[in-house]
Amino acid sequence: MTAPVLITGRRSVLRDWTPEDIEAYRRWIVPPAGGGVHEWQLFDGPFYSRWSAEGANRWCDGLLRKAYDGAWPAVRENLAIADADSGAFVGQVSWYWEEKPTEPDAEGTRLLPWRRLGLVVFDSSHWSGGYGTEAFALWTTYLFSVTDSNRLDFATWSGNLGMCRVGQKLGFTEEARYRKARQVRGELYDAVVYGVLREEWTAEL
Repeated sequence: MTAPVLITGRRSVLRDWTPEDIEAYRRWIVPPAGGGVHEWQLFDGPFYSRWSAEGANRWCDGLLRKAYDGAWPAVRENLAIADADSGAFVGQVSWYWEEKPTEPDAEGTRLLPWRRLGLVVFDSSHWSGGYGTEAFALWTTYLFSVTDSNRLDFATWSGNLGMCRVGQKLGFTEEARYRKARQVRGELYDAVVYGVLREEWTAEL
């Protein structure tokens, strides 16, 4: 069992998942009764396939086992976002490998750790209130402090204005724009990647 993670901001708190968080999360990722999608899914990678009810429940059940056992990895792969005032679950932050690091070869050449970040604020009542921006800043600081990553980035699309604003507010650089690469509800949008280097991030702290 690793020491619990609790990172507190003015609006948002990042924490290890609690059973209550996971049940709230389950309601946001299990498909709505009668079909359709949740509102957050209109913006968060709408061009990707969605959870089935079976897959969502299986994922949440796995999280529950980890929550009860405290079986989290030393470097957290995701954390719950809670409202700092009410303690209510509102979203999650996450990362995945864009490229896994390798050991140096005989010439000292290696693949560096390249982590790609994710952020979802599920409840629209917490959109445009600074919750996501602060949570993402806390997450970026956490990952630079506990890993040897030289850079962190995230990928989004030009129709997700909220996520683009998060990157811009936090000083991430728009590093790539793939024009008309995403089709959403019949319209073409750009795919966008925002990144920040360790030295850039620490210079702002």
